[in-house]
Amino acid sequence: MRAAGFTMTELVLILVLIGILAAFAVPRLNIEGFERQSFARELTLALRHAQRVAITSGCAVDVSIQSDGFSVAWAGGDDCPSGALPHPTRGGAFSGTGQVSNGAGTVQFDGMGRTASGAAIVVADGPTVIVEAGSGYIHG
Repeated sequence: MRAAGFTMTELVLILVLIGILAAFAVPRLNIEGFERQSFARELTLALRHAQRVAITSGCAVDVSIQSDGFSVAWAGGDDCPSGALPHPTRGGAFSGTGQVSNGAGTVQFDGMGRTASGAAIVVADGPTVIVEAGSGYIHG
């Protein structure tokens, strides 16, 4: 009766082949592309959250966009809070880190969720997030 299975030589050969394939496949993985997409999605969700908070509270909310990320804060004013807006799930200040190549500035949502001016925020070598003037509609 012959035992079924692999010999040690066959196992070592398979491991060497897997190692060679991995050496060629790993450098082709473009992690930066995933990070850009993730940052654009996070920015879009932050803008939408800021708009919802402005509508429900009746207070203005600012989304400040810099070349290296964004932050969300209350605009302050009469009977309205000021300071950083807390993240809805993680707590702490609501902010994100990523590269913005165009569109740095501040988007302010009034108590009705509208914006005075629009914005086209271009994530570096990635997608564009658009906020329409007036309505505050967010494409992203």
